[in-house]
Amino acid sequence: MEEVFIDFYREKDEQAFLEAWQAKYGSMSDDEIDTVYESIADAIDEAVKDGSHELGSPFVFKDITVGKSDFNTFYSLYIFEQEK
Repeated sequence: MEEVFIDFYREKDEQAFLEAWQAKYGSMSDDEIDTVYESIADAIDEAVKDGSHELGSPFVFKDITVGKSDFNTFYSLYIFEQEK
């Protein structure tokens, strides 16, 4: 299985996700953030492959909106952007 990663278009997109996550689940260390990001990458990859998520739509992980999704095939990278 190919390993996939996530990133955010802008720092403010990542900040919005982290603030929403921390409001619901509490603060995290850098290692915990990395673990959550790995889990998001696995979850969206599976959802895209099984057809339960369509790129361009908002992706929700554990009741938190990560952002509108896209995929960069060159880097095997799911990218998220907060809706305006």
